[in-house]
Amino acid sequence: MIMVMEESATTFQLQTEDLSILVVEDTESERCFIKQLLKSMGIKVSSCSSGEEAIEFFRQQQADIIISDWRMPGISGPELCKYLKEMNPSLYIILLTANNQTKHTVIGIESGADDFLTKPFIPSILKARVLAAARIVCMQRQLKNRNSELSRSLTKEQAYLHQIQNDIDSAARLQGALLPPSCTLQNGWKLATQFQPAQELAGDIFQCLEIDDSHLGFYLLDVTGHGIAASMQSFTLAQRLNCNSCDWASLDPALIVNQLNADFEDPEHSGKFATLILGVANTVSGRVKLTVAGHPLPILLSGEKAELVKLTSGIPLGIDNNYRYEFDTFNLKPQQSLLLYSDGLYECRHPSFGEFGQQRLIKSCSKAHQLEPESLLHYLSHSLDLWQQKVPQDDISMMLLCVPNLSGAETDDEKGQGDKPDSGKGCANNLSWVDTPLPLSDQLLIEGELIDSEPIVAELTRRRYPKNKMSGESINSN
Repeated sequence: MIMVMEESATTFQLQTEDLSILVVEDTESERCFIKQLLKSMGIKVSSCSSGEEAIEFFRQQQADIIISDWRMPGISGPELCKYLKEMNPSLYIILLTANNQTKHTVIGIESGADDFLTKPFIPSILKARVLAAARIVCMQRQLKNRNSELSRSLTKEQAYLHQIQNDIDSAARLQGALLPPSCTLQNGWKLATQFQPAQELAGDIFQCLEIDDSHLGFYLLDVTGHGIAASMQSFTLAQRLNCNSCDWASLDPALIVNQLNADFEDPEHSGKFATLILGVANTVSGRVKLTVAGHPLPILLSGEKAELVKLTSGIPLGIDNNYRYEFDTFNLKPQQSLLLYSDGLYECRHPSFGEFGQQRLIKSCSKAHQLEPESLLHYLSHSLDLWQQKVPQDDISMMLLCVPNLSGAETDDEKGQGDKPDSGKGCANNLSWVDTPLPLSDQLLIEGELIDSEPIVAELTRRRYPKNKMSGESINSN
């Protein structure tokens, strides 16, 4: 029994250690009694004779627990509770009252009191109430300390994430700077490009470079996935495709791709691979050599016609390092254009109408054949943006090579016709080249009948004519 009492005393001292109590009692005898009783328990105690004095005391120094009488001259116990709780909501307050009626309990709780003790009280009961208050105060302290630690950790984490975001933004700007802009190339060839990463960094990368005075080298590479890991892999592969690392002078795209595939590495052994289309174009004759490694086949734009170029397609890079690639050869005629693109251009999905699809992409190119090169890519990008409801699903890259009238080649239509005016067909036929195209409005897309996709037309029509009940099916039927 003695041991139990000693353990109980030790527990009380441990739980009330470093706690301070303020006793507010206008009757001096009762105030001294409570104060001495608490001091005998080993608690640090201060006392005040009125509510006004307690408020002034609390402004100068804090207390963990307040034990206050209910009835006092001036500010009463409930009024003191309300005032002190506004100053410190976590303060624990015990009200002493000679009245144990229910309405008094309600008034005390509403004013902010946490516990009641009816006078006269037994010292052991006061000790038990103080111990209960000490537990709550200790838990509040622990919670406050943990919240402070969490706040400090969160601040560090936010600073770290901010630094990472800055690094990612810098990397994204660097990645964008590595891509070729829309421009005029050698011998009047033109290049238009469009790049839309799904995240800040993309697994797509493309390039067009001058090999000599009459040859262009170009490629579009797409590493599986998107984000930081994919962008690092695509950047590494692009470095191996620069003029100093591979033999562009051989004018043999298969040789370049075979070497790149042999050196392909997947350090994490996560099944990473990449698709690639790489070619060499003679800018005098229009002769093009292309090697395809699992990449979407290019689209040939000729007048009002758009079609896939039928080429031999090998497996993606990284599947088999010993695989041997070959190249196909074909001629680009004057006023024709070759569109290279990543699979994100046609694999994006609409929640109701499914995948955009290659056939819809080809039809869209055909419908927009009169647009100048960069406006054509802007139009395709806008169509895809509507299709995927402005939520990027994958990286999208486009590169359009446009052929002018070639001095080293003469088409059948040109033979014997001298300076015949342009027929108005082709990618950039009778439209002037501009570096920055005017943005296409939704209204222009509808009225110009550029989008072949019925769901997009329906969406734009509903947006323009909100009272129009026309459905996608009715538009399709038209």
